[in-house]
Amino acid sequence: MRGQYTAGVVDGQQVKGYLQEADVPESSDTETFVAIRAQINNARWAGVPFFLRTGKRMQKRHSEIIIEFSDPPFSIFADQPATTHPNRLIITLQPEESVKLQMMAKEPGSGMKMRPVHLNLDLQSAFTERRAEAYERLLIDVIKGRLTHFMRRDELEAAWKWADPILEGWKQLADRPKPYPAGSWGPAASSALVAREDAVWAEAQ
Repeated sequence: MRGQYTAGVVDGQQVKGYLQEADVPESSDTETFVAIRAQINNARWAGVPFFLRTGKRMQKRHSEIIIEFSDPPFSIFADQPATTHPNRLIITLQPEESVKLQMMAKEPGSGMKMRPVHLNLDLQSAFTERRAEAYERLLIDVIKGRLTHFMRRDELEAAWKWADPILEGWKQLADRPKPYPAGSWGPAASSALVAREDAVWAEAQ
């Protein structure tokens, strides 16, 4: 599903909606948000949903990859209800890089109470010297001729080969992008997209 931001509040400041921005036609149906449920059609990844979400004027600037591990079919701790906090690997890209492994562990003592704990790799704490910002790194790479942070031509072509049919399909739809207030996490309908898989977006957990 796709969305388009309306007027709202970002970082305590009132901001315009997309249609009020300079040089944007009042009838524009350009999306500023997209949420997708995808899958890989092979034996290894059969039945594993991939949820992708990106947008402009969201509640905060944040990029991360979350790998959520399936719960076991039953709990080995008879007195405990079904796991409410799944084990997850969280790779944060922005604003600060980190890797976090969240897992359920038994609290010390004679009881059998479980709670989530974290194993963290926080690059900001591990390396205290100043690090280049995102665009600084790209400019430095351009100057030095390094291609590490850039997509190869075949990667770019493969990405567009996947995305183009989605964009073409949207052109056939009569409905407009769903509105969402600037400073939010996107249209409410995006929550329904993941709810079909009995899941929620990370900020709702």
